[in-house]
Amino acid sequence: MSESFWYEVITSSALLQGDILFGCPVVSVPGPWTFPLQTAERGYEIMNLNVVIMTQSCDLENAKLDLVLVAHVNNWQTAVATEFRSGNTAVKSREFRKKLIDGSIPGLSLLHKHEADPKLAWSVADFHRLYTLPKAFLEQYAQSVGPRLRLRSPYREHLAQAFARYFMRVGLPHDAKAFEKEGDVVAAV
Repeated sequence: MSESFWYEVITSSALLQGDILFGCPVVSVPGPWTFPLQTAERGYEIMNLNVVIMTQSCDLENAKLDLVLVAHVNNWQTAVATEFRSGNTAVKSREFRKKLIDGSIPGLSLLHKHEADPKLAWSVADFHRLYTLPKAFLEQYAQSVGPRLRLRSPYREHLAQAFARYFMRVGLPHDAKAFEKEGDVVAAV
């Protein structure tokens, strides 16, 4: 599939899940934090990040919320360097890239490159880096940036599915080997 199937280029202020906003201002309060929080005023920083909207389109269109959830978007080269520095050497392997394409790397979702304007290198949506921003602010920002990318269906749903899989993971703290052994008893009856 060509990159043109992944995206449409839009210019309106309307927001949908899968919209990519380049250089979006995000407020961060740097740590370290300790409990209890002190009432003294803390400093903050504004980071300009590439983000993708994760809030469901139906909630955005029906004015059901004031805050919008976005995920940080890193270009592939930056993502590899970041993961490698944190000790994940597998990120440089062909197997890791295959799993990323399949959508089986929890916390990351591959975004196809877009070589026409607006340009996007091969990138990943990073669900470890989530932010909430006021909807009215994002609409103003979206209007101000000019042409931007919006994931088309079914790629938008693929992104949402990867996000859901990341948050619905369940690790059960039990050993099911006993069930396997009991199965032998039932088979003998």
